[in-house]
Amino acid sequence: MKRFICDLPWNHISVHPHSLTSICCAAKHSNGASNARMENGVLVSINDGIDEVINSHSYKQIRKDMIEGRVPEACEGCWKVEQVGGLSKRLKDSIVKLDVDNLTEPDGTIKINLTNVELRLGNFCNLKCRSCNAESSTSWITDYYKLKDKIPLPSAFDDVKKSSYTDYSWVEKEEFYDDLIKNAPNMETLHISGGEPFLVPKHFYLLEKLIKTGKKNIGVYYITNGNWDFEKIKEALNLLKNFRFVYISFSLDDTFERNTYIRSQSNWNLTINNIKKITSEYPMFYYTITQTVNVYNFLYVEELTQFLIKEGLYSMNGASALKKIQLNHVHSPEYQNANVLPKKDRQNKLDSIGSLMTNDNLNELKGRYYNSEPNGEINLFKTVTDEVDKVRGESFKETFPKLYEILKQKLI
Repeated sequence: MKRFICDLPWNHISVHPHSLTSICCAAKHSNGASNARMENGVLVSINDGIDEVINSHSYKQIRKDMIEGRVPEACEGCWKVEQVGGLSKRLKDSIVKLDVDNLTEPDGTIKINLTNVELRLGNFCNLKCRSCNAESSTSWITDYYKLKDKIPLPSAFDDVKKSSYTDYSWVEKEEFYDDLIKNAPNMETLHISGGEPFLVPKHFYLLEKLIKTGKKNIGVYYITNGNWDFEKIKEALNLLKNFRFVYISFSLDDTFERNTYIRSQSNWNLTINNIKKITSEYPMFYYTITQTVNVYNFLYVEELTQFLIKEGLYSMNGASALKKIQLNHVHSPEYQNANVLPKKDRQNKLDSIGSLMTNDNLNELKGRYYNSEPNGEINLFKTVTDEVDKVRGESFKETFPKLYEILKQKLI
């Protein structure tokens, strides 16, 4: 059997908002399967140093598992997607080009040479998206305390807050950015998200230092919610002009009131106007949309594409300000995954889309959702949605009437 190899355990670091790390952003997070740990199970945070993370016991074991022909527990998500013909993160983002056998000591230790870096810059964010949590967004914290004893939230914020490793201030520490530059002498890609990254100006220090040390042959990738004062982020935009390639992706999941419901506190008109301003004033950057597919927007999934086409911002051949609409997928909480929906309803929806999305995106959706069985979380989805609605004064029934009617027929 062909080995299940991915480059990321060798050349990548993914730093989470509270200072822990994972082998990659799509790895299994439950039970800490993807976190850096010592042999005794103690967690290793980014404050312990990059060397301690990359050559932690758990990371070394993941590399050993891959080399010896096993699928690591942390990587089961990609493996399962591939088993049903889907396009996993491993297949999308990891072109296996490293000689992992010769780069790895028998115990899994490697010489650190990070080329692929992902930073989630703390949890300061002005939105509280349905699939997010208090660990990743400060705007979620008040709702978390109102809801935590009523429903199973995708968060253990109380535990995180009192844990010894938790430190959201790492994003403000220049010594972290210095350590990163030392351990990434051949950095090729830098992925920055949040929270909301453009509301964390301290990371401009990293951009400035990369420029001063001549490390400008880098692709810098941002994911942003687009809900900011355009004039206030120009300092960052002007720094970014120094790099080889800059990619900015706007997180939009649906249109108008449905997007505002999914991405609570977002301002639809502000987001669209900011997209128009930045693509006009900084045409040298590469712009995309990241649309996160979930149970809320699945039945309307092509409508965002069609809206952006009508606004003149997007064309499916890429000859537009927005070059691409790329899909993300809710893995956790599972009760927001689109496989909550009955299989027949998913199949009917996907069969109806036709040319209203790109073939690549439609095929990706089919690979994940056409043949998958329902995940059995439909009743929990409804319970959680109703409780969040009460706290936020929102209405699932009024915002998603078509989806509401389908789910109403299936609820036990």
